[in-house]
Amino acid sequence: MAEPKKRPNPNPMRLFFGVTGLATLSALVTSIVSPIPGGAATEGGTATADTAAVGPDPAPVTMAVQHITRYVQLKPGESAPAGATVIGKAAPQPKIVVTTVTVPAPARAQSATVVTKTKQSGG
Repeated sequence: MAEPKKRPNPNPMRLFFGVTGLATLSALVTSIVSPIPGGAATEGGTATADTAAVGPDPAPVTMAVQHITRYVQLKPGESAPAGATVIGKAAPQPKIVVTTVTVPAPARAQSATVVTKTKQSGG
């Protein structure tokens, strides 16, 4: 009777997967539970002790600001809100002209009776 083949020992691989799983779980729990870096303010509006010990403020950051211009058409008798710039009408309103064109009715076609004659096969 032949001896069975020797198989590799699975214990080191099991240990590796177990340690990797624990490290992954630890990283996930830490990212969920840890406070926000950069020192967010608490509910009361005061900074936490970690942010007070940071030191002087870093250099100011410049950010691009996108200004939004809203145009509002005022109704007759309405006035613009305080601080608003009023742009007058530059050109008169366009006039809409409706032209009715009469088209003669199409002539009726003569109706003809259609008779279909068929032959039975094999006859």
